[in-house]
Amino acid sequence: MNEKKLDSGSCQKTRLMNRIIGNSSRLMQELNRRMKQELSLSLAKYEVLIAIDRAENGEITMSNLSRELLVSNANMTGMTSRLQVDGLVSKRSLPTDRRIYSVALTEEGKSRLEVAAEKHGVWIRELMACVDSDEVSFMNTFLDKMDRQAEYFSEAK
Repeated sequence: MNEKKLDSGSCQKTRLMNRIIGNSSRLMQELNRRMKQELSLSLAKYEVLIAIDRAENGEITMSNLSRELLVSNANMTGMTSRLQVDGLVSKRSLPTDRRIYSVALTEEGKSRLEVAAEKHGVWIRELMACVDSDEVSFMNTFLDKMDRQAEYFSEAK
């Protein structure tokens, strides 16, 4: 078998990528655990509520919401249906095209999001306490580069 050894740079970049993914996964799992335990709200539902809240006029079409969160339309339909059952969002068809639905937060959704956002901020500060402001700045610059790289490859398809 003809094995080629990876150069040191490739090994280090692979190790870095694996560590980023691993740490990200562990942090997301911990945030999700806390959200469910203390707020009865999954991290995925929280992210949907945040995206709706940030939308212009607090309302967004299902397809734009899917695009914003990088999930399939079917996935988003299921998630918003569950949020609707929970009383956190309302859905309505657009007057111009009844096949297109938009979603908005209900008053209960706004209230729950406000509490969740406050808790989320506390947890982020706690989970990231080991990172100082210079490191945060460096990592954000680094991740901006990674975003551009990922966009380049997704556009190249």
